[in-house]
Amino acid sequence: MSLTGSLYSTTDDKLKSLIKNDFDSIESLTEIADLSYFAINLLEILSKYSNLNNDLVGKILQGNNSFSPEDGFIGFSKSSEVKRNKIEILDKITSKNFIEYLKKGGIENNPNTPIKDRDFLIQYFENIKKAYEKAVSENMALIFRLG
Repeated sequence: MSLTGSLYSTTDDKLKSLIKNDFDSIESLTEIADLSYFAINLLEILSKYSNLNNDLVGKILQGNNSFSPEDGFIGFSKSSEVKRNKIEILDKITSKNFIEYLKKGGIENNPNTPIKDRDFLIQYFENIKKAYEKAVSENMALIFRLG
């Protein structure tokens, strides 16, 4: 996975248009969350300690579908898929659970991991949850751009 990226929300109709045009106007969308290099840590922690299927966990930051332009990766989920992912994945993981996963993974107690990184990982997870909650409440699709 890339070291940089963005999470966008849009309508299903706009998503269809973007897909049809190979996401050529993705820059016109407003970023709702950052997908940084912490995405790798987040996916590894959730895959290993959440007892959720790895394929499910991957959908959180990669979407249910994908498009691979020359310069990176674009994943996307229609509004119905976003809602399902929130219910089947993110609603099962509270912030308290996530902190427990960090402890199990040794990240929380590892002296080599700066406190700011641990705090950022927790905030990063909470931001992803908020983005999903907003998308579901507004019946929006999500687009994940990496690279």
